[in-house]
Amino acid sequence: MEKQISSTVLYEGRVVTLLKDEVELDDKTKSIREVVKHHGGAAIALRSKDGRFYMVRQYRYAQNTEMLEFCAGKLNEGEDPMAAIIRETEEELGYKVNNLHALGYAVPTCGYSSEKIYLYYGEEGEFVGEHFDEDERIAALKYSLEEIEAMIAAGVITDAKTICTLYRMKQENLI
Repeated sequence: MEKQISSTVLYEGRVVTLLKDEVELDDKTKSIREVVKHHGGAAIALRSKDGRFYMVRQYRYAQNTEMLEFCAGKLNEGEDPMAAIIRETEEELGYKVNNLHALGYAVPTCGYSSEKIYLYYGEEGEFVGEHFDEDERIAALKYSLEEIEAMIAAGVITDAKTICTLYRMKQENLI
């Protein structure tokens, strides 16, 4: 186990905080750890009434490309992940969620980030109309399970939370 000796905030932003920590290892050796602190996120595989799944396509600046992924969003500080995914589903897809099922969480980048993404399965409920954040440009699309699996296999879908959610749904016998 590593013991924190000191921690310095290098940057504090709207989404992340960057820390530079000095740690002591088990053998008393000292080292530096750079950590991206993140409140976490939540993602959902929302099944439509016709059996397909909603996905969103949006440009992801950090990757410099459009990504195809399950609906997701960041948690506000201290926010319950289930409340967050209900909010995000309404914001991005315009639907209430029925039969919400928690699938655990995934850690996308364990080497330098504290982020956890909570994974969910749900079914399409009442349409209430989407309302994107001011800086979001999202296209909602629907795909069959077979199409999603083929796109993952072909490298079209590379988003980790989407791939993990699909895996967890299979483990839970939801699909």
